[in-house]
Amino acid sequence: MGKTCIFTGIEVLKMKKIFLLLLVSFFCLELSAQETKFSLGGGYAFGKGQQSKERGTGYRVNGTYEVHPYRSMLAHGFTLSYISTEAEFMRNENDFLQEITHIPFTYNPKLMFSEEDSKAYLKGALGLQYSMSNVTGPSSVRKENDFGFYGGLAGGIELAISYFAFVNMEYEVGYISNGFLDNGFIHSAQIGLGIKF
Repeated sequence: MGKTCIFTGIEVLKMKKIFLLLLVSFFCLELSAQETKFSLGGGYAFGKGQQSKERGTGYRVNGTYEVHPYRSMLAHGFTLSYISTEAEFMRNENDFLQEITHIPFTYNPKLMFSEEDSKAYLKGALGLQYSMSNVTGPSSVRKENDFGFYGGLAGGIELAISYFAFVNMEYEVGYISNGFLDNGFIHSAQIGLGIKF
C-alpha cells in the first residue's frame, strides 16, 4: 500500500509563508535590538614635526558612525577625520613654517563600562591615513605626501543629554606611519555631539 502525504499542497504553502514571516520577524527583532549612533566632533591636536623638531599645534574634526548591539559592552564604528597642525622654526637664521595634514579613516572598536545612557569608554582605532607636509621658507616651498597605517587608543566619556542625543569627550593618541612626525604620534582632545537612531 502506498504512503499518503499528511499535508496538502495548500497547507505546505501556508506553512512556508508562516515560516518566512517568522524568519523576517526574527530578523527585524535583531535589527531593533541594536543602537545606531552618528556624531560630529572636533578639538585641539598636537604633534612634533620631523622637519621643525617643534611641537606643532592645530585642530581635528571628525565624523563617526557607530553600531552598538543591545546589552553588549562592545560597539563597532568607523571614523573619518581631518587633522591639521603647524609649527614655526628657524634654520640658519631663516624662518620656516611646517604645516602637516592627516586624513585617517579607521575602524573603531569601543569598550563601554556601563549599560547606562552616560558611560566611560576605551576606544581603539585601526585604519589607513593620507598625509601631506608643506615646509615654507623665505624662498622655497617643500611639499610631500604619503599614505600608510593609522593606529590609536582613546579614552573618554559619553554623556546623555536626552533620549536620542549625547555629548562625548575624549582624548586620543594616534600613531601615523610616515616621516612627517618626529616620533609618529599625534595627540588630540575632542568634544562631539551625536544622535541615536
